Amino acid sequence: MVFTGRMSRGCESCRKLHTKCDEKRPSCSRCLRTNRQCTGYRDTSEFIFRHIVPNSSKKNVRSGSTGGAVFHINIDLGKSHDHFEKERCNLPRSPGRTLLPSKEDQRLCFFYQTIMENLVDSDHTRYLHGQLPTLFSRSRSGSALHLATQAISYATWKRSCSHDCGVDLAVAKRYAQALAALGEAVRDPVESRSDETLYAVLLLSGYETITFNSEALSAWGTHVDGAAALVKNRGGKNFSTPFACMMFLFVRRSAIQSHLQTSIPVDPMFEECSEFLSPYENIEDRLLSKTMRIPKLQARANILLSPASWELEEDLITELLQSADDLDHDLANWALRTPTQWSYSTITRIGNLETSFKHSAVYVPDQIHRYPDLYVARIWNLYRVSRLIIQSMILRISCLSATTTIDFQDRIDTINKSMVSQICASVPFLLGYDCSELKHGTDPPPTSLWPQCLMNKPRESNNTGKFSLIWPMYVASSVESAPEVQRDWLREQLSWIAGTGELHAQVLRNCTSQTLAGRPETFRFDCV
Repeated sequence: MVFTGRMSRGCESCRKLHTKCDEKRPSCSRCLRTNRQCTGYRDTSEFIFRHIVPNSSKKNVRSGSTGGAVFHINIDLGKSHDHFEKERCNLPRSPGRTLLPSKEDQRLCFFYQTIMENLVDSDHTRYLHGQLPTLFSRSRSGSALHLATQAISYATWKRSCSHDCGVDLAVAKRYAQALAALGEAVRDPVESRSDETLYAVLLLSGYETITFNSEALSAWGTHVDGAAALVKNRGGKNFSTPFACMMFLFVRRSAIQSHLQTSIPVDPMFEECSEFLSPYENIEDRLLSKTMRIPKLQARANILLSPASWELEEDLITELLQSADDLDHDLANWALRTPTQWSYSTITRIGNLETSFKHSAVYVPDQIHRYPDLYVARIWNLYRVSRLIIQSMILRISCLSATTTIDFQDRIDTINKSMVSQICASVPFLLGYDCSELKHGTDPPPTSLWPQCLMNKPRESNNTGKFSLIWPMYVASSVESAPEVQRDWLREQLSWIAGTGELHAQVLRNCTSQTLAGRPETFRFDCV
């Protein structure tokens, strides 16, 4: 038989006889008729993510020169979706002689490679994403994982290719199918505990972040709650393999982010497994193991501050203040003990604002931070937001105590101003600017937004950290003790990000953080 570029999905028996297999389940008609044991069907998806190495390409060219015309296409997964479309149009239309990926395969490749390129090795997400080809290849067509992967692939393609109107229906269709398949999987006692089902939920939470809209504000939080429920149901299986441990850490991170925004205590199961997870934890996980205590303290503070609790003894107030202060010290120690490779450098701007600008509405950070990568910058901003939340909680509780002093208030204000200034210092790097160039940058005119107003432009790349700035800037701009000019600059930056199409920023730019008041936010989202 001549290989025409379309692999047979048939069972092994039919493939050996070169006959068409109807792929009926559980056995094909031919195997039933001949009373053979059907070995099942292979899934071509295992070839979707495969890179083609140059040596094999040359080998195919050599073999083609001696035995008929064979076209071999080396698909570069790093190329854009526009390249894929042009390649389809420019290749010779010779039926049965071309190896062209289907549109669905193009979208899968584009999603996979785009995500991999934007992740660093130290981020657990890269490891988890690297396992997707294996999981996808062994999952059956129509499974929750299969459909969730297709849904997020189509959504990623749509986000980067806004002119492809035909993809809208496919995105909605795949997502609806994935939800239906997931519903069946979680009702099955075996499927509900499988790695594939949990991974499908994680993919769908990512889908919600990509396709966020104001009509489905609760979608991401719902998937995070679902992932936490699945983890609880899995029990000891969460720690049976390194992959399972990494998924558990990912779910824990999402749950902590979610509960920071609702001031509801995190499920105790995330605190009771440190002995299993310590070999897999990185610097972010060790930070999260401390920040997960914040929602519980917030909930206790809200109870103390409720009218029914105003007659409580001073000892309870003092105990809670001490717990919050201890956690703040733990976070400060985390920062002091951070290894060099996870740290950042500080650049002090040489240029000073002209006298005529000093009292204007313009704000320019005195210092700028440069980080090893975007992932490290995000971790540091999570640390800063965590300390801001703790200071707001201490401030709220201290109003009930008769022993608090002016020095106590000054300490809170000092920490707040430091954390807000550090968040401001991270903005240029996360927006993609070359920090060394900004060091000598000219001063902006009054009322302009720095650094966007400068001649220096950020790198041309989709891989910037502007999305990860939304939550830190939203919280920092709500800190009342921070200078008003600084808070205004943060709000303007949030509005600028909203203008680039980030829908989360569009919803939050005119809002005040409820987390600092101990109240739940309007919606939960993947904030770092």
